[in-house]
Amino acid sequence: MTISETDRRAAATFGRLAGERGMPVTACPYPVRGDDRQRALRLLWIRTYVRHSSGE
Repeated sequence: MTISETDRRAAATFGRLAGERGMPVTACPYPVRGDDRQRALRLLWIRTYVRHSSGE
């Protein structure tokens, strides 16, 4: 499994934007039952989202 730096940046950027804008966590574009690459990007997206969300 290889995740490009571009994919990592995109997941982190869009996770941050979703968190800052108050979007629901279900807005994550990576599928729950995806392959290893998609699951890794989903985890990165969610961690970044949580770090930047208001927690409301």
